[in-house]
Amino acid sequence: MPDSVHEAVPQRRVLLIEDDADLREALGDALTGAGHTVISAVDGNDGLRQMRAYRPDVVVLDLMMPRLDGWQFRLAQRGDPMLATTPVVVISASNSPTAEAVDADLYLKKPLDAKTLLHAIDDVINANTRRLEPAQVAQTERLAALGTLAAGLAHEINNPLTYVLLQLAQVVRLLPSLASDQNRARLEQIEALARGSLEGAERIRGIMAGVRSFARADDTSVTPVDVRVSLDAALKLVMNDLRYRARLVKNYTDPPLVMANEGRLGQVFLNLITNAVQAIPEGDAQAHEIQVSATSDAAGDLVVELSDTGEGIAPHLLARIFEPYFSTKPVGQGTGLGLSISHSIIQSFDGTITVASEVGRGTTFRIVLPAATTGPKCQPM
Repeated sequence: MPDSVHEAVPQRRVLLIEDDADLREALGDALTGAGHTVISAVDGNDGLRQMRAYRPDVVVLDLMMPRLDGWQFRLAQRGDPMLATTPVVVISASNSPTAEAVDADLYLKKPLDAKTLLHAIDDVINANTRRLEPAQVAQTERLAALGTLAAGLAHEINNPLTYVLLQLAQVVRLLPSLASDQNRARLEQIEALARGSLEGAERIRGIMAGVRSFARADDTSVTPVDVRVSLDAALKLVMNDLRYRARLVKNYTDPPLVMANEGRLGQVFLNLITNAVQAIPEGDAQAHEIQVSATSDAAGDLVVELSDTGEGIAPHLLARIFEPYFSTKPVGQGTGLGLSISHSIIQSFDGTITVASEVGRGTTFRIVLPAATTGPKCQPM
């Protein structure tokens, strides 16, 4: 194959579903030679299994196959939200109208050369990306609007909340002066109720502070930040879900201050902790654990680790989780932007974010940021 073809076609993860062993090998060699990663399947059932396991960028699909043919494969793929949006290039030797009318992004006639197939793969992936981008942009705009709304609500709630806190504190202070031998037990009961209400109101104030901090999307200022504040604010926002899924273990060991934007750093922590919570099923909190630690390494830089004992991430997906629009969640349950944005934010503060995971045992994200005494080498986002 000419070198120019190799250079013109970006690397893709291609699922090749073809029952003819010789043709499957030839097509696989052509795709691999162009720099693609090829996953092979011998029929539609095998293709569905491989698709769920490896999440390819595109499917090259033969129509005439035993057990589950190309038409049946497309019906099954369309019915699975996790697979439905992956583009498909159909290849077939059939001249029938039924074959050419198959529900596919592109139909190619056999025999075909490698260059035609490579260009077809590139075309359908680019077309699919353009089709999905408006929905992703709309989702991002909705999130931005939600952040603005949250900031406004936090401001409006804080005024009456402050009044409630002051009044409850006054009630707690005055109650002991009203006590007598006859009513002491009743007043102690009322005081306990008032203190409980005061504690609940304080928790609301903490949550509102977290919302207000994360909602300042237009604030790009960089100041010395104590990550414990941002971590605790993020934990408060997800605690209601977390307590039903896992035990929380915190370990803050004199973490250094870092030069960052508190709201953007909080956005990263909130995203990672939310992912950790969602990776663990509800119902058996004592069997699972989420660990949040903040300390320093040998160089004096900040190290934050967030670990869970959830379902884990398959090895072949780990290299892609920071890619924009890539998500391991079903369609409609994730934008595929959270980890990509988190990666960009950490990089903007001259930090690194890495991940280690094992299926069935859990995931750990590790963030390293330079201590405030050294400062970041690049400008914030």
